[in-house]
Formats: sequence, structure tokens, C-alpha cells
Amino acid sequence: MCDYRFLGKYIIKANLRCITGLHIGGTDEGFEIGGVDNPVIKDPLTGYPYIPGSSLKGKIRSLLEWTTERESGLTCAEFQIKEIEDKRNKLIDQISKETDPGKKRELEDKLNKMTLSIKPCDCGSCDICIIFGCSAATERKEPTRLTVRDCFPTGLFDENGLRKKEDEINDGTIAKWERNLGEKVYTEAKTENTIDRLTSEANPRTMERVPADSVFEVEMIFDIYKEEDVSRMKKLFEGMMLLEDSSLGGGGSRGSGKVRFENFQIIKRDLNYYTNGGEENIISLNGKKTAKEILEGFDSIFK
Repeated sequence: MCDYRFLGKYIIKANLRCITGLHIGGTDEGFEIGGVDNPVIKDPLTGYPYIPGSSLKGKIRSLLEWTTERESGLTCAEFQIKEIEDKRNKLIDQISKETDPGKKRELEDKLNKMTLSIKPCDCGSCDICIIFGCSAATERKEPTRLTVRDCFPTGLFDENGLRKKEDEINDGTIAKWERNLGEKVYTEAKTENTIDRLTSEANPRTMERVPADSVFEVEMIFDIYKEEDVSRMKKLFEGMMLLEDSSLGGGGSRGSGKVRFENFQIIKRDLNYYTNGGEENIISLNGKKTAKEILEGFDSIFK
């Protein structure tokens, strides 16, 4: 018997501020002499950098897989590592017992090619798979709860959520870029060096980044199919906290990608909103301004 029933949605809006420069790679369609050969992803119509929803969702999922326990007591990532180690040990045992030299070499080659590659959890039953979704090949699947929109710089949309014309953009991050960087300039070029430890030879490389203090509009939609899905939203705010102490995009270990969520707004739209034109409910955050504060006051906010 199906125990799923669409109960409504929570729309979670926030600003994502770049504390340091941000690099999320895009397609390099042409190389110009003296140009940047490691560009960021941009809107092809306007040239504005943006954050793909897949990048934000994927990084939060990856971080949560190191903290979320399955029924076995292992986290999703630990479970995968154990599976890989079990396969390696089984293969090593096979090699020790194999007497045919040719088959033994085949098994040894297979062992040498095995890598510790941790992929997204795809069990279909843990909170991570339920919230973030799993592949079509998974035998057990539930409706994916979380949708993450692409994040565009502030100033691009009006109060009705419609894109402004270029000559109407006079505030927000886009206006700040044009004012401080120059007309149609929205990024910085960061030059990095790798140094040969023996010869001291420099190998410079240039990476394009969205400059620090740029702000992007985040919108996430959390679907509710069971009453317990509301409490599952805690994982999303845990993931935001983990991301703030990690990095988004490339070059994180070299200083890029430090971000912070701010200016939260949460809206509840139940089934009646979609079927009978009912009113949406703006959730009172009781002065909570950060992901950590919302998580700490979660039970009183979502009572």
C-alpha cells in the first residue's frame, strides 16, 4: 500500500555571500592569447556568472554523506569505503589461492586498478537518498524531496521574480560589479604558481573567479510526502553549516570558495495552495539569521 501523499512544499530562500573568490568551472569555447584559460560558468545570454543548482546540491550532499549514519551505524561514505575494502580483501584472498599464472596476473591487474572512489550514496533508503534522490537504476526509490535552483547574482530579478532588462539593473551584485570592475566585467583573474621543489621552476596558471563579496540568490524547494519529511529538513541546514566551513567550487584548499548563507526566508505552501488557491504561510524565524540558529531553533520554528 502506498503511504506517500503530497502534503505541500517549503520554499527556502537565502542569499549566498562569497567570503573569498569563487570558481565554478564553465566551458572554454575559445582560447584567446593572454586570456584566462580556466573560466567560470556564465549565463550565455548575459555573461553573468551564476552558481548551478547541481553544484550547490552536490557539494551539500557530499558533505552530509560523511556525517549521516545508515542503519548499519556507518555513515554513507564509511559504508562505501568498507565495501571497497571488502572487495579488495576478497580479491587478495583469490590471488593467494590462484595457481594458474595467467589468471593470477589478471586478478593482480584488477587489484591494481581498484581505487578508493567514493560516489554518491545510491541505496535508496537512507535520508540522503530520500532527500537528494538516487539514480534510475536503484531498486528502491522514494520521491526526491529537494530541488535546488540555479543561483543568480542579486539585482537581476524584480520583486515579482521576473528578470530585469539590462538598463533597469541599478542595485545588487551586478551593479556592484559594473561599478567597481568596469562595464561588462564580472570576474577577476587569479594567477597561481606551482613550484618545482628541486629546480624552483615556476609553472604559472590563471583561474577566473567571481570576486569576494558577490552575493547570489538561493532558492531550494523541499517537498513533503510524509509527516516525518519536515524533520528531514534538518539535514539541509546541517549541510549548509558544513558548507560554510568547507568550500564551494574549485580551488577550495587554495583559498577559493568560502561562502556564507544569510537573509533566510522560508515559505510554506500546502496542498490547498495549489488546488484551491489558498494562502501561503511565511514561517516566522523568530529572529534566527543563520543556518546554525535555524537548526538550533528548528522544533519551535517548524512546530
